[in-house]
Formats: sequence, structure tokens, C-alpha cells
Amino acid sequence: MKLLEGDADAARQVIDKLKLAMDGVVGVSLDLAYMRTFLSDDRHYLIAAYADDTPVGFILGYRLHRVDGPRSMMLLYEVGVLEQYRRRGIGRALVDELKRLAEENGCLKMFVATETSNGPAMALYRSAGGVRVASDAAGFEWSW
Repeated sequence: MKLLEGDADAARQVIDKLKLAMDGVVGVSLDLAYMRTFLSDDRHYLIAAYADDTPVGFILGYRLHRVDGPRSMMLLYEVGVLEQYRRRGIGRALVDELKRLAEENGCLKMFVATETSNGPAMALYRSAGGVRVASDAAGFEWSW
């Protein structure tokens, strides 16, 4: 289920109970006003998977505008599924839904970066139809 501006409380629960918990962040909760603003941007995609009423997985994507043409690209930024719900097709369903939304919104393609040592991620992306790109990529970051 793609979370929209009116779903700010549900989105905050997904981030608090899944993303922040998986990242080991404790004692932090997102502000509802911030979450509404985030979800109101139609280039942001937060999709949640539920078991009963409990969030068990999420995927975060960003539709990126391009300078060299009118068709955007979808960046699959992050996907996470609670450990006890893994290997049940939830991650694959989340990737498939983001891919569907990307196509529906006219994206040229969808892409993701991951470490080759991340076997579960590599298997997930392959199972969802992703094609590994041969490259000599390196990552850099700037912090302040």
C-alpha cells in the first residue's frame, strides 16, 4: 500500500517500527508534520506491507527528474522486511509494486545500488527481474 499525505500517522509507524528499529535507532520518532510534507511530494514513494494491522515491510523510492529528457527514473533507495517475515515474498512484492508505480508514472527505468556482499539483497533484486549492471562503481559520501 502506497502511503499518501493523509497516511502520515501510518507512515510514521512504519518508519518508527521498521526503518529506525532495523537501523538500531532508539528514542527517535518522526514528526507528523514532516511526514505529511514528505508524503505530499509525488516524487516520494513509501510503500508498506502489513500482516493484519502490523507493518512488516517497507520500500522507499524516489522518482528523479532528468536534465537530458522528460522521462524520470526511479531510485529504489531502501527496502526492509522484519526478520521473522523474510523469505515469504514480501520484499519481492514491494519491489514489484514500486516497479509498477514507476512504469505507471512514465519512468524510463528503475535502479538500485547495493554491495555485492549483500547476498539477500542481490537475490531479492534478481528475483524481482533486476539485471545486474557490470560496472566499476565506487561509493562516496559527504558528512557534516
